[in-house]
Amino acid sequence: MIYLFAFILPVFFLLIFEPYIISFTEKRKVYDRPNRRKIHSRLVPLWGGLGIWFAVWVSFAALWLFSSEVRNFASANFSAVKGIFLSSAIILATGMADDRNPMSPTTKLAFQLVAVLIALIYGVEIAGVSVPFVKYLSFSRLTAILVTAVWLLAFTNIINLIDGIDGLASGVAGISAIAFSVVVLLEQHFGALTGGGFVAIFSLLAAGACVGFLYFNFPPAGVFLGDSGSLLLGFFLGIISIQGMLKLTAAIALIIPVIVVALPVLDVFFAIIRRKRAQVPIMEPDSDHIHHRLLKSGWTAREIDLLMYNLTMFLSVVAIVITVFSFK
Repeated sequence: MIYLFAFILPVFFLLIFEPYIISFTEKRKVYDRPNRRKIHSRLVPLWGGLGIWFAVWVSFAALWLFSSEVRNFASANFSAVKGIFLSSAIILATGMADDRNPMSPTTKLAFQLVAVLIALIYGVEIAGVSVPFVKYLSFSRLTAILVTAVWLLAFTNIINLIDGIDGLASGVAGISAIAFSVVVLLEQHFGALTGGGFVAIFSLLAAGACVGFLYFNFPPAGVFLGDSGSLLLGFFLGIISIQGMLKLTAAIALIIPVIVVALPVLDVFFAIIRRKRAQVPIMEPDSDHIHHRLLKSGWTAREIDLLMYNLTMFLSVVAIVITVFSFK
């Protein structure tokens, strides 16, 4: 029952918070303005991530107050909870600052690195990975820091890079978070992971916040995620994958999270190749992402969203089936 509440509460709080955040954003005049790359033709408020962050943490606080089970989970993972709270606040602030006055890619990356380092200090770390034909490869401290940083930065930015049409990033992130929670609970059920309750609850909190946000973000959107939201959701997914799947010594540990987010991963991969061939900076935005190509082919934003949601759900089912059979 606690897992159901972990999903429902952020939906409820998001529906309460977001209208006030939209009003606050409009007073601050923080808008996504139309240009040749954008598909909207009007000013749309940003800072949608602020509602998601508040919904997740207020819901977590409510669960902690009223559930001894969640208090036990939190106590067992107290250091990680502090680290995730502080580092996610930095990611949120970085995105909000960038939404208001765009930063250079280097500056934005520097602030993301600060958030990653804080998470590392509080114990969010990839200590090693399973490699085929090798039982478990433990990392040195320096290697663990580097691998964790690359993993978290990659997750943080892949959701940001697919945030090109209303509802796409929030929907894909929400479905991915639900899939991660199922995988973690399966790992715990089969005895491969201890202490997975907190990870599953946090994953469902993020998923619920995404679902609540879609009420305001599904086409035509009344508010956008902005970098504050897309960076935050990517960071949450990266944290969840580290604390859940990458704590396993099974060979599936590295594969499962990548399968679930395969669509944004492939989109980013092809974008890097495309920009290298065009001899433009990798962080240079363009209009050739998957959703842009579908728009040019005559698809509507809603049709693209539903296609990407269904593909992400299919990949999530594949990941869950692989998880089940890996423990048979």
